[in-house]
Amino acid sequence: MTIEHPLPARVDWSGDQPRSRRFDDIYHAADGVAEVERAFIAPQRLTERMSACSATFTVGELGFGTALNFAVIAQRFIAFAPASARLHFISVERHPFSRGDFTEIARRRAALPIYTELASAYPPLLGGWHRRHLADRRVTLSVYFGDGGDGLRDIVGRQRVPVDAWLLDGFAPDRNPELWREALWRTLAELSDFGTTVATFSAVGAVRRGLADAGFAMRKIDQRPFKRHSLAGVYERRSPMARPVARRAVVVGAGLAGAATARQLAQRGVRVQLIDAAVAPPNRLAPTLLHPRLHPGSDAPAQLRALAYLYSSQWHARASATSGALQFANKTLPPARLEAIADAYAATADWVMRADPATASAIAGVPLRDAALFFRDARSLDLRSACTTATDHPLIECVFGDRVRTVAAAADGARVTTATGEFDADHVVLCNGAAANDFDQARYLELVSIAGQIDWIEVRHGARIPLVGDGFAIPGPNLCAIGATYEHRPWDPTRASAFNIARYVGWQHALRGMDVAVRSRGTVRGTRAVSSDRLPIVGALFDADGRVLPRISVSAGHGSQGTATAPLAAECVASEIVGEFAPLTRAQAEVWSSLRFRVRQARRGARHGALADATDRTRVRS
Repeated sequence: MTIEHPLPARVDWSGDQPRSRRFDDIYHAADGVAEVERAFIAPQRLTERMSACSATFTVGELGFGTALNFAVIAQRFIAFAPASARLHFISVERHPFSRGDFTEIARRRAALPIYTELASAYPPLLGGWHRRHLADRRVTLSVYFGDGGDGLRDIVGRQRVPVDAWLLDGFAPDRNPELWREALWRTLAELSDFGTTVATFSAVGAVRRGLADAGFAMRKIDQRPFKRHSLAGVYERRSPMARPVARRAVVVGAGLAGAATARQLAQRGVRVQLIDAAVAPPNRLAPTLLHPRLHPGSDAPAQLRALAYLYSSQWHARASATSGALQFANKTLPPARLEAIADAYAATADWVMRADPATASAIAGVPLRDAALFFRDARSLDLRSACTTATDHPLIECVFGDRVRTVAAAADGARVTTATGEFDADHVVLCNGAAANDFDQARYLELVSIAGQIDWIEVRHGARIPLVGDGFAIPGPNLCAIGATYEHRPWDPTRASAFNIARYVGWQHALRGMDVAVRSRGTVRGTRAVSSDRLPIVGALFDADGRVLPRISVSAGHGSQGTATAPLAAECVASEIVGEFAPLTRAQAEVWSSLRFRVRQARRGARHGALADATDRTRVRS
């Protein structure tokens, strides 16, 4: 499936009623909120059903549009559903609103408070799945920008929790025939189970017959005096979906990958034991910076880099404020490539912008010679604080000073044996970096630990926001953090400080045309795990024949980009454990699947930290 940047909606306003110029049709009636009630909520008894929900209520929608259906139903859910319940709203939209237009919509609809929150987290115009958490994470929005049929087909087989209610609200079939196709009805059925309901404002006979043939018992809903009638129905067939039950999980490793995974599971009602061998929260290489390392291409790895950063910039909002960051060219990112990145994303929104030297200087607060990329939503982070914030949840128990020795996982459960005892679980997630290789199920992962050091320096007249180029510089209240080293074999700290300071001084001389005097004020050392292809390893583990191993997953190899990739990885792993689809297309998810190592090792053997022994002959073929 090819993913392209979607063309934005083109809208005119008549008072507060929006109209699509592209489809020559209104998005909703003048009494929009009331229309949502009579067309979708009442016919499907959504208020009563959400009030009785104790876990997750899943709504699927065709036509995200102005987000009115989402906002009205989300506000109704917040008001009436039990505090333990969660709403997962899945929607598709071929022509989404631009960020600027959506901000105007949110301003006009301030009476629905979730609009304001969504406007601040609204995705840019990038094709594919976007996931956002709202209302103190009680509401999860998964929206696909692109062909709606393609988006829903992409999650068939991955979304193992049936949709509870469908809202079919695309533009009328005679104006938008590409959406209302025969294949769509089969897709809806594959994502439904006995009792799933559907409602649509359309009353076209082809729609009623298509839904009926797919297994929905349809009826007419009187809509007078607004129109003659609409349609509603209920699915009457049994689904073959296997519904996973996950009540307890063990997460091994309490760094950012583990802390984020524990949090995403706890948000779904899973009780988590987070185990780390350190006697206290582990020494995390801190401070650090959330910023993306983008590629100008349009392939799945490039898409994944952008989506991970955009998701994580919202996820980290609890732990720190946005500062922004400027990224400059360096030896591995020449100016031409920087320009290509700016061009590739120019039409998507203002989350990444080209800054000429004058603009970059104004943003940084110091004179600069070079152009840069400005990332508005980048932020400096203290990893210890970020992990502490993530694990502050009543369903997470942190167990420090206990080393995990073995993991036994089978179809009916998992057991973790540590130095002090045993932990039973429905699922185990390995988030302990290169130490994941210590477990038999993960010996094929190509992971190594890389040491690194960050130096605190005292510098006068430094930039007021983080800079990225030859290393990074993160200004703090009193000192500036610079680094980080990349040590295949650990260096003496004195050598590492000399390297960081010399690189910083040389970079600032080239960037600012002046010598910068610095004074060292301390260091922070740590390690990060990297994979042989410098991509994270996320999701299921596989045996030598390429079959999924039951009840054990991994999130490791995030390297120096963990602040951008670990939160999205955590969301993907947690989603798969509870039976929801990971917020990536299949092609994007394959980029960081551990199956890639099984396939490569079948051709050329184990490398780069893989510990598979001679009895484990990898047999899988691409």
